[in-house]
Amino acid sequence: MSLFNDYMREGKGINKGADTRPRLIVFFDIFFRKFWNLITVNLLFILACIPIITIGPAIAGLTKILRNYAREEHAFIWADFWETFKSNFLKAMLIGIIDFVVSFIIIFDLYMYIALNASPILRIVALALMFITATIFIFMNYYIFPMLITFRLTFKQLIKNAFIFAWIGFWRNILVTILIAGLTAIAVLYIYTLGIFYIALIYFSLCGLIINFATYPLIKKYMIDGYDPQTGEKLDDQN
Repeated sequence: MSLFNDYMREGKGINKGADTRPRLIVFFDIFFRKFWNLITVNLLFILACIPIITIGPAIAGLTKILRNYAREEHAFIWADFWETFKSNFLKAMLIGIIDFVVSFIIIFDLYMYIALNASPILRIVALALMFITATIFIFMNYYIFPMLITFRLTFKQLIKNAFIFAWIGFWRNILVTILIAGLTAIAVLYIYTLGIFYIALIYFSLCGLIINFATYPLIKKYMIDGYDPQTGEKLDDQN
């Protein structure tokens, strides 16, 4: 059985042969070919986030479209988004609530750290713990929703696998974080001018495309390639 306890919901799709182009070229090719679709799904995502409690399912729907684009497959924006939104509603909503709670705790801890009157060593230790926790939490979120909409996994398996991927893909996770931080900085700096249109039209789908483009090859390598799609057994171990 796979280390990740994977039970496939979907297959690999049509194998079109290995794309030998540099990954950066492939990304921009997808981005420009799907540009107007990215705007459409970005608006759909914002709509689906009303009310706030549905942010988790909305991320699941967004991830389904962008994961398909990342592996160069077709997606029916309206149908695939809402089907994934509904079929993963409860689990995705729970993940969204947990994300909110953990984010609140991290922000509250940072506030307490600023107000902390303690020795320099204790302050350094506290800051290091907060930084490590926040980093792993962010990295895990890159993988939870792609796994949620691709595999039949329990909540415990999702968390365990995401934690493993946070370390396996450590350097690519850092790169993704830097890119998303840059895109977010643009939104914040220009929030009162073009930033609001940037957020409304492309921000969420662009961030999601970067995440799925970077993380799916790793998920495919460790949870799809070489495993039976029905049993999760490693094909080399079946004889």
